[in-house]
Amino acid sequence: MIIDVLDNYYRYIKVHKFFKLAFDFLRKENLNEYKEGRYDIIKNDVYALISKASGRGKDSCLEVHRKYIDIQMPLRGQDLIGCRMLCECRYKKTSYNTKKDCAFFKDKSNFWFELSRGSFVIFFPEDAHAPLCGNSKVLKVVVKVRV
Repeated sequence: MIIDVLDNYYRYIKVHKFFKLAFDFLRKENLNEYKEGRYDIIKNDVYALISKASGRGKDSCLEVHRKYIDIQMPLRGQDLIGCRMLCECRYKKTSYNTKKDCAFFKDKSNFWFELSRGSFVIFFPEDAHAPLCGNSKVLKVVVKVRV
């Protein structure tokens, strides 16, 4: 997991061959004016999802992905996020769904942080995470980067 501000994006573009493209999208000046939906950057290798959602509270399940790395960034509002290392998760809620690239765990988060506009988090497959744990509405973008 990496948490930082968007101004420091250049530090991470060599971590993955598609991170530069992902951060180019995240750095668009009018990104908060985009409509909700999917935006293909490189068809199924890199794409962005923009959505509005209300917080679900701290009892949210942890999720993990195998095929994609998540780069999450709020565009409006603050996102309270919980996380835990996947190797510490013991209680499956759902088995891994290949089509949705997602599995859920009932384990509780053991690390919490707030993400606000101008900051981002990168979740790798070993990072179980529970976004939208606050009580407010959040407009956010999630860029999915194929592992």
